[in-house]
Amino acid sequence: MPSPLLRWGLVLLVCLLAPVGFAKEVKVRKSKAKLPRLVRIHTGHRLHRDAAAAFERMAEEARAAGQPLLVTSGWRSYQQQRYLWRRYRQGLGPKAALPGLSNHNRGLAVDLVVGSEEVSPTYDWLAGNACRFGFRRTVASEPWHWEYRPRSTPGPQDGEDCLGRPVNVEPAPAVVRHDAS
Repeated sequence: MPSPLLRWGLVLLVCLLAPVGFAKEVKVRKSKAKLPRLVRIHTGHRLHRDAAAAFERMAEEARAAGQPLLVTSGWRSYQQQRYLWRRYRQGLGPKAALPGLSNHNRGLAVDLVVGSEEVSPTYDWLAGNACRFGFRRTVASEPWHWEYRPRSTPGPQDGEDCLGRPVNVEPAPAVVRHDAS
């Protein structure tokens, strides 16, 4: 009969080795905040890839209409948003959303130079056309702030712009054919 010390040693050895043989493999999940899929737009700022593609189409059309869109802010990190929010709370900066609640943190919001009032040509172009690209103004006190919300932004009716104004559609020029006779 083995000694009690040897018996306890064997029990201890079995207890130590048993979990290795019988335990299920468990994947440990690291909790990392997912960053949106960001891409750079022509201005150097970053936006979520879908918002960036729509913004580039909108910016190209705006340029063709003589209204270049100048971006002052796109995606912001949590830390950048926290800094802006703290400055706002201290009375040292413009209105800013809580970090984590701003669509800038998701890469879905863009701030643009629109002039000092809602009557600027750039603002007028945006108000009349942005909905066609899934963008809309979401903060009443910020005419420069536009968010990409394609699912909840209705497009314009046929023959109208985003504000319901009739679109001046010029007839296409007639094609002149020169037949070689």
